[in-house]
Amino acid sequence: MEKVLKTKEVSEELGVNPTTVQRWIKYFNIPCKTNELGHYLIAQKELETLLNIKERLNRGFTMKEIREKSDPVQVVKEKKEKMIATNVLEDKLEQLIIHIEQIERKLSVKADEVVEYQVLQHRSELDSLFTMITKIDERMSKIEQQLPSLEKKVVGGVEDHVPQHIKKTRKNRLMRIFSF
Repeated sequence: MEKVLKTKEVSEELGVNPTTVQRWIKYFNIPCKTNELGHYLIAQKELETLLNIKERLNRGFTMKEIREKSDPVQVVKEKKEKMIATNVLEDKLEQLIIHIEQIERKLSVKADEVVEYQVLQHRSELDSLFTMITKIDERMSKIEQQLPSLEKKVVGGVEDHVPQHIKKTRKNRLMRIFSF
């Protein structure tokens, strides 16, 4: 039967804390048996793996680098575990499409509301302009009605409607000019 060591014995041999040994076993997925209390029982092969890990850490490698270089199969396995199942992805995609359609409907309703508001504003402005044009038209009609009487005054001679005292002063001024 193969000799197995407990975590404390391995930690003393490696010169590290027992929790460090436990952390390495979990992080690097080192296959170790456990006793009835759940403590690790580490065989010679696993001890060599732990010694190798300690040497690489002492040389400056990170735990992630060591894990990726020592067991590429494990890295691939972890990546596969992170992959999403097709049906889950399709469900998420369907939910996303539904959400996009809802946003598009809301956007369309908002755009319609904006256009409706603008049309109402333009309608109000057009009504205001129509009222102004109507008033201008009424004023023009009044002026046109008064035009025939104004034309008679001008055509018939302005002198007829000029007061008498203004006529004399003009006449006197003209006479003075020519009398010199």
